[in-house]
Amino acid sequence: MVAGITWPNIVTVTRLSMVFLLVMLAYGDSIWSRLLAALVAVLVIIGDWLDGHLARKLHQSTTLGSVLDVAADRIIENVLWIILADLDLVPIWIPVIVISRGILTDSIRGYALSLGYSGFGKKTMMKSRIGRFITGSPIMRTSYAILKAFSYGWLLLFAVLDEVLVRWPVVATAWVGTGLAIGYWCAIVATIVCIVRGIPVVVEGFKLIQGEGAHA
Repeated sequence: MVAGITWPNIVTVTRLSMVFLLVMLAYGDSIWSRLLAALVAVLVIIGDWLDGHLARKLHQSTTLGSVLDVAADRIIENVLWIILADLDLVPIWIPVIVISRGILTDSIRGYALSLGYSGFGKKTMMKSRIGRFITGSPIMRTSYAILKAFSYGWLLLFAVLDEVLVRWPVVATAWVGTGLAIGYWCAIVATIVCIVRGIPVVVEGFKLIQGEGAHA
């Protein structure tokens, strides 16, 4: 396979492309468009798990793949949280926190990359075992992906059901309200996990910066 064109990278680019389709579907006029948006949201997040799984399974973890994966994750997360906030499905502070955390950790990872380190893989900047577990272990990445997929897909799905209720009052209002509340709290938990997964990057990053400063 041509250098840089690996199966994990193909999955990453594909799921990044899908998020722009999701935006169009989420703001479509038909109910079916919104339903499809919920499905695409879940598929996009499953792709996040899949590219990491393939990278480990096929031993195709590369610096390029690490950079692409982080960039795709950030774009997808930011776009989806902004959509949910714009549709009044989550509070505005969630995308504000997620975007701020992303800028901070990506700035640190960018500095680490200039020193020859990557976010994940063999050349990871994470030196502590707990840091590697929180940021890169399969269980943490999978759990976080499930939380995000559930939050995005669930909230978009129940937003559609709420619209169905207005047009055709056949679904219990309380049932839809409960569904939206579950998605809301799941989004809050996902945000907390997002913050927790960023802490080791900040800690290790400042250690790296201090170490380079001492050698300057």
